[in-house]
Amino acid sequence: MEELISEGYCCATFNFRGCGLSEGNIDMRGWHSDLEAVVSKVCDTPGVDPASVHCVAFSAGGAIAARYASLEKRFSSLLLMATPENFSEILPTDPAVLRDHFKRIGVIRDEHFPPDLGAWYKGFLDLEPAKWLPFVSPCPVGIVHGDRDEVVPKEHAEKLFAAACLPKKIIMIDGAAHQLRKDPRTIGIIRQWLTKDVPRMSESRH
Repeated sequence: MEELISEGYCCATFNFRGCGLSEGNIDMRGWHSDLEAVVSKVCDTPGVDPASVHCVAFSAGGAIAARYASLEKRFSSLLLMATPENFSEILPTDPAVLRDHFKRIGVIRDEHFPPDLGAWYKGFLDLEPAKWLPFVSPCPVGIVHGDRDEVVPKEHAEKLFAAACLPKKIIMIDGAAHQLRKDPRTIGIIRQWLTKDVPRMSESRH
């Protein structure tokens, strides 16, 4: 992020509820509210042009961002990293197994969460980013995935790319696993997206 700031970009990063230093428990319906709050804060920040806000989202956060972008139209571009297309293909079929796994890794912190296990699990299944991507247009959409992703098969990226309307771009990173934040090539891809890909795509629309 420091590299982008040094080039004049104003950058905001955050963890969704339940993750990293954020409070709460992992909850996809709550994540939409989290993103909405962050975008509103960014757009209200002095010196930030609300008409030039770009979103780079990772994994499940990308699915949340795709839905938000289709409904709110506040992004100048959307770059999805290692994003699942269909959560039913990568999650346990038993909601209790998923809940217990999340408790073990610390993204569910409260003993009695979720209050409604079925509704909480459905929140993951209902994301369906491919359903929302066609409505993101004409905002440029980028799909980035590692061809060795051990969590989300690369076919998910291909389906997301097929669902998105023009202008769009897909990048497969050779040998990359799921956690693209840790891949040193990621920052270069983001920089290329912001400085070259998006301007070129925007020009092609006119």
